[in-house]
Amino acid sequence: MAKQHDIDKIRKSSAVFVIFGATGDLSKKRIFPALFKLFKNKLLPEKFKVLACARTKFSSEQFRSYLFENIVIKEKDGFDNFGKIVDYLSLDVAKDINLSHLTKAIDIFENEIETCPQRIFYMAVSPSILKDSFENFGKNNLHIGCTKHMNKPRVIIEKPFGSDLKSAQELNLILRKYFNDDQIYRIDHYLGKETVQNIFAFRFANEIFEPVWNNKYIDHVQITTAEYIGVEKRGEFYDRTGALRDIVQNHLLQLLSLITMEQPQNFRAQSINEKKLEIIKSIKKLSGDETQNSTVRGQYEGYLREEKINPKSQTESYALIKLAIENERWQGVPFYLRTGKKLTGKVTSIIIQFKEKGHKLFENFWESPLPNHITIQIQPNEGIGIRLAAKKPGLESSLEPVDMEFCYKTSFDTPQPEAYERLLLDVILADQSLFLSQEIVEESWKIIDPIENVWQVGKPKLATYKVGTWGPEEANDLIEKDGRKWLQPLLTICKI
Repeated sequence: MAKQHDIDKIRKSSAVFVIFGATGDLSKKRIFPALFKLFKNKLLPEKFKVLACARTKFSSEQFRSYLFENIVIKEKDGFDNFGKIVDYLSLDVAKDINLSHLTKAIDIFENEIETCPQRIFYMAVSPSILKDSFENFGKNNLHIGCTKHMNKPRVIIEKPFGSDLKSAQELNLILRKYFNDDQIYRIDHYLGKETVQNIFAFRFANEIFEPVWNNKYIDHVQITTAEYIGVEKRGEFYDRTGALRDIVQNHLLQLLSLITMEQPQNFRAQSINEKKLEIIKSIKKLSGDETQNSTVRGQYEGYLREEKINPKSQTESYALIKLAIENERWQGVPFYLRTGKKLTGKVTSIIIQFKEKGHKLFENFWESPLPNHITIQIQPNEGIGIRLAAKKPGLESSLEPVDMEFCYKTSFDTPQPEAYERLLLDVILADQSLFLSQEIVEESWKIIDPIENVWQVGKPKLATYKVGTWGPEEANDLIEKDGRKWLQPLLTICKI
């Protein structure tokens, strides 16, 4: 996390930020809005240049106009000044077309500022062209860095990191051919969200929670990422990937590791990744029979009519997996991870449900148990809620559930940075604590690959579900056969 001395350090530094795929959705919706916000808040180096690269034929002036019209931000005040640090280059990094123009543009900027800026390359491109792109980096010596002082460039890679274990390892081989580990930033934007960051503080800075954070008190955990939108313009990519590999392999497994890992020694990347890796390695791999009984794959009605979707596609738009962690703290606690498109609404949450002990004094005061649970909501409104049992006002002694909430937007006057703002700032600071290691990526694929292999042969059967629901009925059946039920998080936490 950036402190004041970090900000001072950034302001006095210099950097050139190269975005490949500058006209894509990720750039318009995430990267440029984050850079613009950092620019307005004076959190970028004083000597800073953005080189936007894509295949579209634009001049720099045309691209700035395009960016102004398409950038996804609420307030464009100050954009003209931001536009002055943005230049555009028409090139194809995968086919090595005009990459020499990029080298020349970087050299010009270095000569202008008379120093060696930190070079940062953001690969906002299709994963399918990464291999060719990095080979072309090598051909054009882009991996070498500033020739004056030989400072090492940094490269940012977006998920998915491969499509399975083998491809993830192949991608790493090509990366390591040109970059060292300390130059590679594998970005999962969920890890930059404020509530995810607060998991550490919630667990390890409050003595009332950590003592009960184990299988003696916790019954089960539900981790949900739901979207109300469909595949939209991502049909070609999504139909090759599916919900399991697009969301579960990275986002949901990362959230699982954060809420279950042991306390790291410090906030450094190595210490945090070591503890996360311990957890991911201890997740039980599902056998073929277990995959059929502990997973659900579904497809929303109308998916086959979406743009660029195979009309006979068996790709899942909904995925549910039930996992177990085989260690002393979590033995016997099931973890239900689910994600889907065209569901009831947009929400990402972690719900920790505690065991109902059957409190002797109050056993006759409710018709059904009211177990406590904690909701950590990551989106749409970041916050934490705790469900308690309380006596209902009146002459009768009856209990009802009540909620206590902590909401970021109403609890602090300090502006809340978006995830990409924080993560881009960390790249400039060379802080990898919120980025994934290759070991974590590979161990995650070892969990997902056996499930994917069973799903590819049609087991369990692909279910269908209606748009605007919480998914297929099979998902309810799976959790209900365990004597549990889904706790719907959407309408309870931080309604502001």
